[in-house]
Amino acid sequence: MTKFLIVSDTHGDRDILVDIFNHWQSNVAAVFYNGDSELSANDSVFDGVSTVIGNMDTDDDFVAARVTTIAGTTFFQTHGHLYSVRSLDSWANLTVMNQLAKEAKAQIVLFGHTHIDGVAMFDDKLFINPGSISLPKGPHMAIGGTYAVLTVSDTAYSVAFYNRQHEEIPALTQSFNR
Repeated sequence: MTKFLIVSDTHGDRDILVDIFNHWQSNVAAVFYNGDSELSANDSVFDGVSTVIGNMDTDDDFVAARVTTIAGTTFFQTHGHLYSVRSLDSWANLTVMNQLAKEAKAQIVLFGHTHIDGVAMFDDKLFINPGSISLPKGPHMAIGGTYAVLTVSDTAYSVAFYNRQHEEIPALTQSFNR
């Protein structure tokens, strides 16, 4: 089994990034940050972290999207604002990101932007939004912010969400067959 840490939308809260990264870095194969840090792309907090630009980031050294393959799993990572991720009638609009992920031959799509945590299988791809650890929105905003940990095995994906105190939120954990 391989674990991956997924965080997004801290909006200047560098201290929580340091805390989360320090808590998990030795227990995960990779760390993904999905944009809107409002920090420099060269900030030392991002050493060894896969990052993308968010709509509130001003450093052009961030990239709009990234494709990464680790341990046989291919990820398509973006913030989402450039790909019409917001949806008025559902958790997220996955259509544009799905097409780009298909072209990249990705099995997993990571995004942020909406500040709403969620996970879904769509067109045989796993979509994960870790929510915002600093400015949460949506039905789980009372938790006070979330991030996600993805566990990949030969037969399944499991996504667990955690709060700012690194406590798992069992009601949000979901598993999917690969």
